[in-house]
Amino acid sequence: MAYIVGLPNFVHFDQTGRTANSINISSISLVVHAVITGYVLVMMLLLDRRSIEVRKIRYDGGVWIGLLLVFILATVFEPTSRSVAPTTMALVLSLFRLSQWVIAFILIVALYSRTPTSRATGLVVELIGRSSWIWLAMVWIFLPIVPAQVYGGSDDGGPGEIRRLGGQLIHPAHLAVLGSIAFFYALLFFRRGPRKWMACLIALVTIFLTGARTQQAGFLLALFLFAIVLSRKPAMRWGIVGGTVLALMLAVPFGGRLMQYVSRGQSTQTLTSLDDRTRVWEASVEAIRERPILGYGYSVGARNAIRDHWTSSHWIPPHAHNEFIQAALDGGVVALILVLWIYGRVLWTSIGEAGRGPYQLFLAVISVQFGLGALTGGELCYGFNKGTGGVLILCCVGVLAGATQKVTKHGMVRRATRPVLNSPLQGYSA
Repeated sequence: MAYIVGLPNFVHFDQTGRTANSINISSISLVVHAVITGYVLVMMLLLDRRSIEVRKIRYDGGVWIGLLLVFILATVFEPTSRSVAPTTMALVLSLFRLSQWVIAFILIVALYSRTPTSRATGLVVELIGRSSWIWLAMVWIFLPIVPAQVYGGSDDGGPGEIRRLGGQLIHPAHLAVLGSIAFFYALLFFRRGPRKWMACLIALVTIFLTGARTQQAGFLLALFLFAIVLSRKPAMRWGIVGGTVLALMLAVPFGGRLMQYVSRGQSTQTLTSLDDRTRVWEASVEAIRERPILGYGYSVGARNAIRDHWTSSHWIPPHAHNEFIQAALDGGVVALILVLWIYGRVLWTSIGEAGRGPYQLFLAVISVQFGLGALTGGELCYGFNKGTGGVLILCCVGVLAGATQKVTKHGMVRRATRPVLNSPLQGYSA
């Protein structure tokens, strides 16, 4: 649980990307966090006589291992940048970021395979829900203590970055995803009453204040699919339809303020370029054309490649702001195909399994949001993001392994409808 949640950031980074902040309290804490978790992993799992997978599960392990090998190979043969002096720390940093994913993946696979089949999916869902609410709690607790850190510009903010909830404590886009997950977890699994609706309200306010437009669109799409397509309750469907009509009616008199909110107070030109994301994509595609087979190496090499093809000086993008373009930068066309396979397989499987019960419905909603968020952000191909990185692996393993469980449909629905008192993590009450 500690590794999935991760650590908040309390260091103010340079948002332009023109200076390096390699050694600081935040980076040291991340290294210590990974080292301690890796040590526990080795002592308790890898030195055990049992294998990592106690119970055989199917999660497309060959695809994940292949993606890791491609990233390692591309990183080892990372080309020399034209604008950044070569250093040995670049290779170490890239391999360290890959190791963070490896630790998370092994921990989650080991935990899932050690959990009885009837409780495994419920365990995944509860870990996702609890980690999301832990982050929301940290954000709102630290907000009055260090407001400039929690409500401000993000650590990779582009030109004209405004104050947003999350700030540099956690990226607003990641916080919006966690807020959306927390909302659906409260909606599906919290007991009825004022406490449940208050939790949903807190999650909605969190999503709104992040100003993360792609993640907000993903939340609305997931909510629409949940209410209209996946939910079997007519009241839920009519409620969403009525709310949509009401929102459209209110948008007419407040159109100016709505556009100001959507554009984050910036110009129409900035809005049409998706906050310069289209320019980042152009620079990234130019770099990919020069090295399409092997790519530039995980994280650091890809960032240097963007820097080599970037013409502006006021801001240097830290990544491609697109999961699939970033995959091609990191490991070439092979990595792109593998990442597309992972996202497509998880999304397709989760939607097909959504009718089995609330657990599967919850995972399908998350998969839709991650899939849409990949178009303007990324998870797998840049670094192990605090909060959302572990949730993504939990979602992928829970969807793929859960789809092959030999459990009767009636049994799954019966267990999934009682997640609080009879949850896989005993003693926790939502």
